[in-house]
Amino acid sequence: MQDRELYRRILGIETPWRVKSVDLKLDEGEVHVHLAHEPVGEWQCPECGSACKLYDHQPERQWRHLDTCPYQTMLHAEPPRSQCPQHGVKVVKLPWAEPSSRFTELFEALAIEFLKAASQKAVAGLLKLSWDEIHGIMERAVQRGLERRKAEVIPQIGIDEKAFRKGLEGIESVAMDMWDPYINSVKAHVLEADDKIVFDKFHVAQHLGAAVDQVRRGENKILKARGDDRLAGTR
Repeated sequence: MQDRELYRRILGIETPWRVKSVDLKLDEGEVHVHLAHEPVGEWQCPECGSACKLYDHQPERQWRHLDTCPYQTMLHAEPPRSQCPQHGVKVVKLPWAEPSSRFTELFEALAIEFLKAASQKAVAGLLKLSWDEIHGIMERAVQRGLERRKAEVIPQIGIDEKAFRKGLEGIESVAMDMWDPYINSVKAHVLEADDKIVFDKFHVAQHLGAAVDQVRRGENKILKARGDDRLAGTR
């Protein structure tokens, strides 16, 4: 009873969920926490939030949680599925993990903190995960951030063999290479484009260098044609 109450508090498990059992596997270095829920008449649809009847349960799933001292901690549960009149049968939202993840939200939060200071390979090794698993955690974090992000006006953009759609309002300047297709595209999509096109200094220097080299080659040809090989070699 004490270990179940301990893990209920550690995991933040609230009604209707409860800790059914805790299984310590010393040889494997793991703690397995089995969750269950009390009888519930209605579950929220994950799509619209409407109260729906319980349809059934998925087979038991497992989630990696934060370690208990040196032991990997795994959560087990049979996720309920609700039957929504509008969206049909859906797995309900679980309070400890996202639908597509095999890790708890707290574990993923820890992994993201580590990723701020180390590479995916290093974090994967530290947490004993594969590169694909740690990359999936990172992708889900990026997606959550994008969903919270509000649309913003972008005053400056750069172009390098990328396509963009019409209707770019609020653009103040466009940095690009001095290439006609880029220029023509900006003129076709951005208002008052002639006043907003900026040629980046790298490509300006590149074109200047090519022009100087071309002039030198032309001068050498003229000098050689005159028979002044000595002078041509010094140019």
